[in-house]
Amino acid sequence: LQLHTEATSFSGARLDMLPVLCLRAKTILQTDFAAICLLNDAGTEASCILVGAESSVGTEYKVALSPSTSLFQFLHSENNVVVLDDLDQHPAFDAYRAVVNQIAVRSLMAIPVCVHGEVVGKLLLGQNNQRRAWTDDDRLFAHDLGGLIQQALCKKAHHQLQHEMELRVQQRTAELSLQTMQLELAQRNIYQLSEIGREITSSLDREIIMDIVYRHVHDLMGAEVFAVGLYRPEQGLIEFPCNILRGDHMLPYSRNINEPDLLSAWCVKHQKEIFINDIFSEYQHYISRSGLDKLTVDASYPDGKPKMVPVSHIYAPMIIKHRVTGVIAIQSTAKNAFQRMHVDMAVTLAAYTAIALDNADTYQQLVNTQQILVSQEKLAALGALVAGIAHELNTPIGNSLLTASTLQEQSNQFMKKMAANSLRKSDLTTFAAIVNEANELLMRNLTNAGDLVSSFKQVSVDQTSQQRRAFNLAQTTHEVVRTLSNQISKQGHTLEVDIPPDIMFDSFPGPYGQILTNFILNAMLHGFENIAHGQMHLSASMTNSGQVQIIFSDNGRGIREEDLRRIFDPFFTTKLGRGGSGLGLSIVHNLVTTIMGGKIDVSSVYGSGTRFTLLLPLKP
Repeated sequence: LQLHTEATSFSGARLDMLPVLCLRAKTILQTDFAAICLLNDAGTEASCILVGAESSVGTEYKVALSPSTSLFQFLHSENNVVVLDDLDQHPAFDAYRAVVNQIAVRSLMAIPVCVHGEVVGKLLLGQNNQRRAWTDDDRLFAHDLGGLIQQALCKKAHHQLQHEMELRVQQRTAELSLQTMQLELAQRNIYQLSEIGREITSSLDREIIMDIVYRHVHDLMGAEVFAVGLYRPEQGLIEFPCNILRGDHMLPYSRNINEPDLLSAWCVKHQKEIFINDIFSEYQHYISRSGLDKLTVDASYPDGKPKMVPVSHIYAPMIIKHRVTGVIAIQSTAKNAFQRMHVDMAVTLAAYTAIALDNADTYQQLVNTQQILVSQEKLAALGALVAGIAHELNTPIGNSLLTASTLQEQSNQFMKKMAANSLRKSDLTTFAAIVNEANELLMRNLTNAGDLVSSFKQVSVDQTSQQRRAFNLAQTTHEVVRTLSNQISKQGHTLEVDIPPDIMFDSFPGPYGQILTNFILNAMLHGFENIAHGQMHLSASMTNSGQVQIIFSDNGRGIREEDLRRIFDPFFTTKLGRGGSGLGLSIVHNLVTTIMGGKIDVSSVYGSGTRFTLLLPLKP
């Protein structure tokens, strides 16, 4: 009972207390030695702790094992306490002797040590030179002591497992934290690049686009050199209009696409990005050694600007619709200046830049085309004006010619009578009356012709020059209407003008005349289609805000509801290919809003005519 109580006092034993357990077991049971022998996980080695006759501290040593040895078989033997009063008579004598490190053991008690029901070793207690009869109390104590060792080993396994789990949790937590940081960084980069893309593609000016891209490249990567190259396949060149070194704009230059050993040419030809951390050790992936002398272009440096040799390089092709339009180059004089994520950013920025520059080129082409069409529209209006004036001048000039020829005939007859001395007083009176009447007819017709020419000159100059001057609204309106009156009357239509004579503008009479001309021509072309006697009305009045309200209306066909909202869009026409360019009312809208600083509104009911309302300031 005393031995059992001593044994259970070790219920909280730790693995590092195993030598102490051996010593206490040896002392309590009064044996010559105590030993604990445990197998490793692989079963290839045994760790032994031995407390001998003269020891107060356990000695630890290792024993190599193989499954064929008797020691291996012994340590894996049955899960029971084995008592051997005389070891010399036991066949496993050599195995026991190996466990106790060659001690001359005579009597032995072997207690199995188990972990999770599996035998992993033995606790050995024994006498050296004499036999011993082991009592039941000895067996009970040894059994309890084996339980304590088992608890210590289980606790060790538990602690080891817990430690491994903690390490795995820490490792996984670190991995998740790194993944979270990378994900957050990627999300920030995606959002930032998206915002940059919106900013880049919002501009239609090439210079502004390139400056925006450089600013963001410098902020994101700290690049020393930034360049944008535009590929001109028809010329076999890559033009670099944008070339910035440490914030300073360099001179533009170009590269021959067929010249060997050029990084920009390699990028465009292969349609792939280039990423170099050290050009002197990585150049062979893209160029030959002679290409190292072509990294910079001397012609791009202004006088006195020190030259630099870039070491780190990023090139990204600008591709749109599977077509290479150019390349962006990012460089630094330092090694390893860029990371892989910078390459991904450069590729994204190159895509945005390609779209923005393509939009800018398309917009410029559209502007040029629109200017040509507007000029053609003006010339067409001026041609119609010339035709109308020519027709109007036919009447007064024809009348003047007829009067002059009649006067010439009468003068010849008068001169003949005077030469023949047959001239009478009545002949003189008749000739004087004819001359007077002819003078009146000539003056009236030539005055009308002169007024028409004067109106034509003023209207044509105003429409082609768009100069600002003071003008009377009623007078300018009548001058414009007079130039078109022939076309209006020829088609059987009428135009009624109701404008007060005292409205004075300090504005642009040319654009006003063009607006009025487009209203009239548009009404005759669209509004009065298949209508014989159309009526147009033009009126003007002052508003309480000091502006002039001008209303032009007709009783023509009107405008469909689905077309009304697009009436001022460029190139929108319901008569494409039949005399309509789609620019007339678009030009009117631009002239009203941008030149004359006013507003324009349109209302129409299909089948009941159209009404345009202008609100113009007297002095924009």
